[in-house]
Amino acid sequence: MSKYSYQFKVRAVQDYLNKSHDYSLVCQKYGISSNHSLMAWVQDVQACGYESLAPKRSHRIYSLDYKLQVITYYRTHELSIDKVAAKFNLNRTQVYSWYRKYKNEGIVGLRSKPKGRPAKTMNKHKTINKYKIKPTKEEQYRQKIADLEAKIADQEMEIDILKKLQALRQQRGKNKH
Repeated sequence: MSKYSYQFKVRAVQDYLNKSHDYSLVCQKYGISSNHSLMAWVQDVQACGYESLAPKRSHRIYSLDYKLQVITYYRTHELSIDKVAAKFNLNRTQVYSWYRKYKNEGIVGLRSKPKGRPAKTMNKHKTINKYKIKPTKEEQYRQKIADLEAKIADQEMEIDILKKLQALRQQRGKNKH
């Protein structure tokens, strides 16, 4: 359960938005321990509305496709993890966890892991590493596609930056003459 209720968050955000108080004043008025919490709530409301403040369903199982979709969206758009989480109505830490696993282990890291303790051998100190997973051909292709999409998005951003730089240089040249 979260520290603050949905109604409490809504009141605090409305108070901040309606009266244009300083973050610290609203936090002090409502007894919120951190300005960052209120700032995050305000950003969520501005991005996705008040329903983004509702408690997220816990212990939900997400498919590999969904996780890959979220990670691909994060990698191909110029958005922070906070904004991606708000768009998909997920917890920030969940999105970051998926991204970290994808970055370290690839698409295999996004797979659901088996529940329970791993089996032990006769020697009590060594566990069988039977859960070491290798990507299937389909997963390898999907990872390659996701990597290429991210690379294309990076190159498109780079081209846009170079075009803007060229336009600025041309404008400077016209201003000198």
